[in-house]
Amino acid sequence: MVWVARIVLFVPALIAGWFVSRDDASYWVIALAIALVFIALTAVAGMYFPRDPGRARRPDA
Repeated sequence: MVWVARIVLFVPALIAGWFVSRDDASYWVIALAIALVFIALTAVAGMYFPRDPGRARRPDA
């Protein structure tokens, strides 16, 4: 479970590092906020983009 959290927070931590010093107390709060936006955008993309693009072109039987 720890590896899942590390993977989810890796990219947002890099992005937060561009804007906030890692020594700042609010660094992980900002990284968490960016991670939540990242997760929300991933969920929205999963809802709107089909898993099988060819399926939309096939006629129903």
